[in-house]
Amino acid sequence: MNKLRKIGGVLFVSVLACLATGCSQPRQSAPTAPSEPVTLPIRVVCTTNIVKDLVRQIGGDRVQVTAIMDGPGVDPHVYTPSPQDTNAVTAADVVVYSGLHLEGQFDQALESLKHRGIPVICLTDSLTSEHPGRLLQSGQGTADPHVWFDPDLWASCGYWFAAGMTEYDAAGAEHYAANAAEFATDMQQTKQECTELLHTIDRQRRVLVTAHDAFEYFARAFDFEVQGVQGISTDSEPGLRRINELIDRLVRNGITAVFTEQSVSDKNIQALVAGCQARGHVLVIGGRLFSDTVGAAGTPEETLRGALLHNVREIVAALRTPPVSQTSAQDQTSVKDGGDGV
Repeated sequence: MNKLRKIGGVLFVSVLACLATGCSQPRQSAPTAPSEPVTLPIRVVCTTNIVKDLVRQIGGDRVQVTAIMDGPGVDPHVYTPSPQDTNAVTAADVVVYSGLHLEGQFDQALESLKHRGIPVICLTDSLTSEHPGRLLQSGQGTADPHVWFDPDLWASCGYWFAAGMTEYDAAGAEHYAANAAEFATDMQQTKQECTELLHTIDRQRRVLVTAHDAFEYFARAFDFEVQGVQGISTDSEPGLRRINELIDRLVRNGITAVFTEQSVSDKNIQALVAGCQARGHVLVIGGRLFSDTVGAAGTPEETLRGALLHNVREIVAALRTPPVSQTSAQDQTSVKDGGDGV
């Protein structure tokens, strides 16, 4: 399966590169601003629905935004691009992506669009150029891409997007600047609300165990310890040693809840629950968190603010609750299985 994903990604890169350069020698990038006045709404194509949320809020009625990976269950780490994706991005007025290798092999392909004169905005370029010291490292020589879990950093990405759109659409400069400032205020308020909720959890219980290591920025922003079964990317499987290490830690520290994710398989979390149960330790699935996506359109969680507050409420409900008996823990797991599809 991983091999097929890589082949699909290589084909996507090759097709876009060919379209971008005319299958000849690379040309210099065209100016960001178009030679003709822009036609509203500006067609913006982005990668994930987290990026889509930012673009929609700051772009407002000057943009028409679509996302390639638009759904709460889509995992950008292993997403295989389709021919429809190629058509979408090459027909866009502006393309926006998150960056820091979140989108796998997309980075190179999307950057190649600049050769067609299509403006491409990488949101996390704001951090690599202006705030490199605030980026966390993955342990593999690359930065952790899950920056939206620090609302302050994501607000910086919003200002970067506004600046990029202003280069393309100078007439909308005040519009983008005002919306970026409003977005930053919204992120500050969200952070404050999350902080107040999380402070109701006793310090010794502020340990978040999830399917993959997507919550390091969350940990830094909200004073938590986090542990992921898988690493930064989901395109790998944890070994038995990692599973056993986590079971030992859960039992030793008396941690009673772990969390699944919307876009990641539950099987490794289920292995932790079973391993702890075999050792007589009560462990329940505390809830399903948003990690690499936000919620479905039309739900409160379709915005990053809504998804973050959902996560925090799930975490508080599970970790603030005292340990339960083995029988009631099994009942709770059964309820979660039936109610959330875990």
